[in-house]
Amino acid sequence: MTSEATEMITIPRVEFDAMQAELRRLRREAAREVALTLMQADRGAGPGDEARMFTREQLAEAWGIRA
Repeated sequence: MTSEATEMITIPRVEFDAMQAELRRLRREAAREVALTLMQADRGAGPGDEARMFTREQLAEAWGIRA
């Protein structure tokens, strides 16, 4: 990427780091909102739902946590 000197700016490192931290925070917040919306839209198990349901014991056994 090339640019002319008139298009370039200089900012203090501390300010740059703060902007990056704010960007990460905003991205996390947006991801949380998307996840919450998806969870609220999911009606869970019900008639016609083909997803299998497992107990904790079944999952633990399948994952090899318990015998």
